[in-house]
Amino acid sequence: MKIKDLIISQIKKKGKIDISEFIEYCQYSKHGYYINNNPIGLNNDFITSPEISQMFGEIIGVFLINYWEKNIQSDFNLIELGPGTGTLIEDIIRIAKSNKKFLNSINLFFIEKNEALIEKQKKRLSNLDVKDINWCKDFDIKNEKPLLVYSNEFFDCFSVRQFFKKHKWYEKYINYNNSQKIFHFESEEIKNYELLKSLRKFEHVKIAEISNTRSSYYDKVCKYIKNNKGVFLTVDYGYNALPKNFSLQTIYRHKKTHLFDNIGNQDITAHVDFDELIKIANDNKLTIESFSNQRDFLLGCGLKERKKQLQKNKDEIVSKKIELDYERLTSKSQMGDIFKVLITSCL
Repeated sequence: MKIKDLIISQIKKKGKIDISEFIEYCQYSKHGYYINNNPIGLNNDFITSPEISQMFGEIIGVFLINYWEKNIQSDFNLIELGPGTGTLIEDIIRIAKSNKKFLNSINLFFIEKNEALIEKQKKRLSNLDVKDINWCKDFDIKNEKPLLVYSNEFFDCFSVRQFFKKHKWYEKYINYNNSQKIFHFESEEIKNYELLKSLRKFEHVKIAEISNTRSSYYDKVCKYIKNNKGVFLTVDYGYNALPKNFSLQTIYRHKKTHLFDNIGNQDITAHVDFDELIKIANDNKLTIESFSNQRDFLLGCGLKERKKQLQKNKDEIVSKKIELDYERLTSKSQMGDIFKVLITSCL
């Protein structure tokens, strides 16, 4: 059954579905976008920081090695959430080769649901200089070694529900007009007390996007960190001051589209509420090591120095490309400010 037909059948059963349900069917059902497609790259729907420059992954690697040297210095689980094309781990391991003790202590785990991407990752990373590589479809690590967990553009992919206030709070839903053969939005007043209570923090902006699946997943990783010790580094686009407009967006081949376009074949994302993630980390008694924009994190870990190393003895064309990549990663008008870096830990 096509995803569109699956959604229509669910709407007929229920009368309507919330936006989160719609996204779950589009992205994570049997034939969903994140289960069967390769969305990353110039010829696909979006490009992530590791695809822009090796410097991004190398700086992540520098941070992880420094943390391990200061706090662990024994066998550990290195875990990437949503490894995509495998570029990020390649760049991390390139830097790790300068520290053999770190490299030989790695038990590597990739958390990935997409079968097509898993096969590509296995081919690309078959010669990766790591003793032990594991693929898991969920965050379910059986051993009790310390953890170094990292993610890049992972939590923006979780589904959200949308709410707005006009004197009273309403939730947006999706329905289907059978005679006109079109999807459309409708709304319903919220009567549930617990839900209304959770919307209080959004009173001054009068809109809200809430992701129960994102919060639950982040909480699960935090609990692993709490029980086994380690660090959790999250990079994503998001906010810590509540936005005044909905952030949910759809992208098809690098162009913005409508939620009802290309059903099951386009990227659907929403900005991450980092205040919510910080609250979850605090609830789990984790330490907030730092929270900053991407620019400050990368520069603080030595990005400018790495850029100069890469430019040394390069011709003008290559040197200019490195400079442009550096600007894209750090400029406040590009990825430097909208992308945030949250680091939490437990020792």
